[in-house]
Amino acid sequence: MEQSKKTRLRLMVAYHNMFYTPVYVAVAGGFFYAEGLDVMFSVMPDGESSIDMLRSERVDVIQTGISRTFMDLDEDKRDAPLHIAEINQGDGFYLISNKPTDGWSWNDLEGSSIIPIGFTPVPTTSLKSAMRLHGIDASKVQLIEGMSAGDALAAFGAGEADYIQMPHPFAQQLINDGVGHMATAVGVELGYICYSSLAAMPAFIEANTELLQKFVNGFYKAQLWLAENSPSQVAERVSSFFPDVPSEVLAEGIRLYQEQGTWATDPMIGQDGFDSMLTILIDSGLVQGRHAYDKVVQPKFARAAMAGEK
Repeated sequence: MEQSKKTRLRLMVAYHNMFYTPVYVAVAGGFFYAEGLDVMFSVMPDGESSIDMLRSERVDVIQTGISRTFMDLDEDKRDAPLHIAEINQGDGFYLISNKPTDGWSWNDLEGSSIIPIGFTPVPTTSLKSAMRLHGIDASKVQLIEGMSAGDALAAFGAGEADYIQMPHPFAQQLINDGVGHMATAVGVELGYICYSSLAAMPAFIEANTELLQKFVNGFYKAQLWLAENSPSQVAERVSSFFPDVPSEVLAEGIRLYQEQGTWATDPMIGQDGFDSMLTILIDSGLVQGRHAYDKVVQPKFARAAMAGEK
């Protein structure tokens, strides 16, 4: 098929980090292209809202979380985005300590200071959930909130906090630079939760069923490729998205994500992962209503892709 005959689709991720490697693999690996799609990939500009960009038709499909749709439904918005494919099936953020972590335990957090992720509230919410699971008194942990990723990394490097919460490649780069030490992976504590997914507006889905089926077909094939290939092979495939990150940092971050089962191996958003994430968000007060699966997820594209239907 000629390039001129391919169907254009605008795809955006909200933040640039390795947590969303399945999307990068799908783009760089030509999996969307093979389905007849000309995917225009971008990262959300600073100061924008991915949901607002989706709603104003400046983008067609976004990487986001089901939490965003829950919040829209809490506000009785009738055009809340629907989620069509799962990206991450677990928390992909790490606690990095400024001191060696031999013999580390969750109890070490009491009396400490942490710089949590500042660009979205969900990672802090899941961190607090993990702390509750381990009986940590949150009142004894100082959270230094409201920082951009750049400011957070600079503050941690300057010794202004005991811990920082980061995804890869930033977490692994801190370790490789000798600035930080791995304390724990939050995702290991929480198990399967629908953390990140691909979403579109209901009207776009209704008008573009065939296009979105091709999109999810391509994404599923990228997920299978990612699960079957080595960290070094994956690092090579996505290196163009991280030109300033050493290959060994990319490969180690990928290895950890693969070993932890962070990335979904198929696009289906499971009811159990959906319910677990909703419970975490309600318990934290971030979401109010126990919203129904079918108000948030459109599973038909994932189901067809996994059945090999075109």
